[in-house]
Amino acid sequence: MRFQGAAAAAVAFCLQSTSAFAPPRTLASTHAPSHPSGGSDAPCPPLAAGPPVISDWRYESNRGTISGTVKNHPTIADGDRITTSPVKDPSKIDQNLVVTTNSGSKYKLSNVAFGGRIPAVEAKREKEKAAKAAADAKKRQAEEKRAAAAEKQRAAEEKKASAAAAKKAPAAAKPAPAKAAPKSTPKPAPSTPTKPSVDAKQLQKLAKSTFSLTGVTVGAGGKYLLAGKPRQSSGRAAKIWTAYLADENIPDIPAGFENGDATGVKQLTIKLSPDLERMRLENANYNKVQSGLFMGRFVKKIEYVEYVPSSNRALDGKVSALVIESGQYDLKALLAARKGQPLKGRALRDAAAAAGQCIQAVHSSNLVWTDLKTENFIVVSEDSFNREVVDASGSSGLPGVKGIDLESVVAKGGNPIDYSPEATPPEFAEAFMGGYGDEFVLDYSYDIWSLGMMLYELSTGQPYFQKLAPTAVTKLLCADTFEVDVSAVPDPKLRDLIDKCLALEPRKRPDITGFLLHPYFITTGFGPISF
Repeated sequence: MRFQGAAAAAVAFCLQSTSAFAPPRTLASTHAPSHPSGGSDAPCPPLAAGPPVISDWRYESNRGTISGTVKNHPTIADGDRITTSPVKDPSKIDQNLVVTTNSGSKYKLSNVAFGGRIPAVEAKREKEKAAKAAADAKKRQAEEKRAAAAEKQRAAEEKKASAAAAKKAPAAAKPAPAKAAPKSTPKPAPSTPTKPSVDAKQLQKLAKSTFSLTGVTVGAGGKYLLAGKPRQSSGRAAKIWTAYLADENIPDIPAGFENGDATGVKQLTIKLSPDLERMRLENANYNKVQSGLFMGRFVKKIEYVEYVPSSNRALDGKVSALVIESGQYDLKALLAARKGQPLKGRALRDAAAAAGQCIQAVHSSNLVWTDLKTENFIVVSEDSFNREVVDASGSSGLPGVKGIDLESVVAKGGNPIDYSPEATPPEFAEAFMGGYGDEFVLDYSYDIWSLGMMLYELSTGQPYFQKLAPTAVTKLLCADTFEVDVSAVPDPKLRDLIDKCLALEPRKRPDITGFLLHPYFITTGFGPISF
């Protein structure tokens, strides 16, 4: 939460000598000490101790600001939270140093918050990394130069030896004439078998058109090939790419395509982002949910690489990469292809079960997802899209539904990083509209509301707040007259489950165990298989 304000007129005269430390700024608390208005008899806050001190601080890279607990501030009480305006030089942000913001304010940074990043340390590490890379490149160039010189010398010696041998040949004794050998019919030389393979250049050209390869690689030695156009992630700075593991022997073609057959090629998904803090968080979240008591149904994480090398200079060493299992389509796209026809029968139950088991894995790891929606569930089964589009009754089921995108997952009791209006419960919407959304304390009930909204969309074919702008959705959730209406859900058991998930009072929503044990699953063939 942030508020704009200026210093009280009552203390303006005593700030002149220390204006470098306390110009107008963005404050993160409304609990600034009050001062009586009037003349020069108003008390001045103590300023002799230097600039304000911020402890337990965190640097927010997407905004360039620092937030933490402040003391020795001229207008804010000791112990209150504060968020600064953007810092001029983030590379100088470190513990026990004074930083200057774009507005001219100066703050001394005390201890960093647990798990918080220190830009100065990261900048030093980057500088060392760049120096090492330059040294390695110089060493590699020197070795290549020595190897080229050695090869040149070897070729010269071979040429000299051949010339000497040719010069001695005329002086050699002529051999005695050999007896004429009986005539025989010459036999044709045996032909050398050739491998039935495609020419490398033709194969590369075919691979480029077949897989829409961009020519850009990421990973050591060009490990992954990027394809198509990137999609925007909810993390804003991140880009989602379709990718393929590169063949080890033939450059610029996917592994498994060495004979021109695309059936053996496996598609991957790579998220690239310069936001190291968010990428580290998502990687840690995947590790937690996939190693806990309940594994859930999330895509497989294949690899995470910080400052990944790339053939593209704009990416090389500047972004981190998260490589995950790829899906064929997401549930949002499936509903769109069905032109408003909802999921039914076994297909709807499979999707609901997968979502419930993902939430079970998240909550059992003491985490809250905060971004559960149809776009974040994909189907990894191959060649099933057309079948699912025309399957009106859902009799073929929907196997292979898996969850993705864990960059907004935070610990229970923490504060949200991002939010999606369609997945937001009323209690958060109220906090957001009240100006303190970033101080909202997250609980498991947040995800249960989101789960109810997603099941409503799957079972009716339309989002609950269809055609409403995000701001309008948030305002509607805060309205005193807002009531949930799930009468459009056809299945009575599922309607009851969704109604419970969308209880306006958070404490009345079921936990994930109660969700999975609801009669909708028990009496339709799913059962409590996760327990």
